[in-house]
Amino acid sequence: MLAITPSARPATAPADLVVLNGKVLTVDTAFRVAEAVAIRGGVFVVVGTSAQARALVGPRTRVVDAAGQTVIPGLIDSHVHALGVAESEARGGFRDLRTIAEIQAWIREKTTTVPEGHWVFSPRVFPTRLAERRLPTRTELDDAAPRHPVVVDAAYAFMLNTAALQAAGIGPDTPSPRGGSIVKDAQGRPTGLLRNVGGLLDRYQARGRPDRLLPALEDVHRRYNEVGITSVIERAADLAGYRAYEQLHALGRQWVRATVTLRVDSDGTVEGTEAFIRSLPLRFGEGDDRLRVGPLKIFADGGILAGTAFMREPYGPAAAPLYGVADPSYRGFLTISAENIRNIMRTGHRLGWQMCAHVTGDAGVDAVLDAFAAADADHSIRDRRFTLIHAYFPTPEVARRAAALGVAVDTQPAWYYKDADALLPALGEPRLRPFLGLAEWLRAGVKVVLDTDHMFGVDPDHSLNPYNPFLTLYVAVTRRTQGGQVIGPEQAVSRQDALRMMTANAAWLSFEENRKGSIEVGKLGDPRAGHGAGRQRRLRSGRPAIATAPPTRRSRLRPSS
Repeated sequence: MLAITPSARPATAPADLVVLNGKVLTVDTAFRVAEAVAIRGGVFVVVGTSAQARALVGPRTRVVDAAGQTVIPGLIDSHVHALGVAESEARGGFRDLRTIAEIQAWIREKTTTVPEGHWVFSPRVFPTRLAERRLPTRTELDDAAPRHPVVVDAAYAFMLNTAALQAAGIGPDTPSPRGGSIVKDAQGRPTGLLRNVGGLLDRYQARGRPDRLLPALEDVHRRYNEVGITSVIERAADLAGYRAYEQLHALGRQWVRATVTLRVDSDGTVEGTEAFIRSLPLRFGEGDDRLRVGPLKIFADGGILAGTAFMREPYGPAAAPLYGVADPSYRGFLTISAENIRNIMRTGHRLGWQMCAHVTGDAGVDAVLDAFAAADADHSIRDRRFTLIHAYFPTPEVARRAAALGVAVDTQPAWYYKDADALLPALGEPRLRPFLGLAEWLRAGVKVVLDTDHMFGVDPDHSLNPYNPFLTLYVAVTRRTQGGQVIGPEQAVSRQDALRMMTANAAWLSFEENRKGSIEVGKLGDPRAGHGAGRQRRLRSGRPAIATAPPTRRSRLRPSS
């Protein structure tokens, strides 16, 4: 155990909560270890010895004997799509489909309740998650539903059946939209595969009932509490999504602290971007400790699971079966042009916003860093905490460039854990060894945050992306895939570094490092899961051996607040 100099704020008033006899990982600058804490009025007033904390026990103080177990700061998931999860649950919930036969069976079942001619969208699937390691063909979808328009949703790729192509008016003469592709066969006929063109289908997607959204969002937040998540960054909201958070906040039913990222909706010109930003009735950073306005976000490229990430080198022939790629020169796409990325970043920066970009491929990262550098040339971005979201293929040169600009990285071990086994034969070991690249970023001095990209499903271990934070920590430390492989062991990080990435670093990303992210006197230490009248969250039981075995609900560190 490390030594700690006990710290306490002189006070005689009793604490609301006292935790004694623990191994309290403060995650402060020195990563000191304390024995006990006391919380009063929602902040830590003692971080030190059990004797110090016991002195603040009064008749109404809740006392917890940690009995030597580990206590950590409340975990921060800095990349969730809780609004999307709630919307999905309001529509009927997520199904984890793992084979093409299961997809076909789900479609057949769905068409028994959906009127003929009405659209059917599958739960999200990825070719890397299917046993066949490919998306279903148009013919396979036609067999399941010959008269309903059907779409298999793979996020940045979609497979349509014949009825869907006809209903959407997509034929041999339909041009591919900018930043995407309508894949056609040798005779020029659409195969059914669309890449980076989800906007063509948005109007056909049914929405959940608005009256169910708030209860569903509250339920998602409560589930986060149950696994130790006390703060989140909602990573792609529109104004209506922010208003949903505001409503929960006003009702006293927002069970996690939240920073809300807003999607940029502009044509990519300076004028269009400025008009969008000035139309927002919100300003960056406004709000309080419970809810605040976060950065603006763009989507620079697609996703590596669907083969639409923008890469420096072609995907190659081994990737053809997984992605349905026939062109040997295919490298993926920028969703918007490099010029438009620069316009948006420079304009947002000029108007005072923190900026971030979804970007997965290495060539995509080059384009975004070019845009960040252009904004920096206007005036420094080094204190603005601009962020690369995903950025899965770092090199030492790219990491040093990001560090020099003060750019952070928001990245998700779940994609490595769930998908690297399928990506390895498609992309090859040289590309997969640095995948995620946590150690690479750290060596260059880049601030990294770990998170989950939770987007569908409410089970912490079996959602599309599991939101169990201890799985996230486990993968960062072990580099072990779901199939048991260790690809690029040199990219593993220490338990201390992993924990910082979900606490102190995550608080820093949202400019809240002086309020949360570590256990220190004066910082937030809620004795409740949320604010307002609500249930108290019990400390988690379990051992802190996250580097030795995949975590379960019985094997977790204990969040302190």
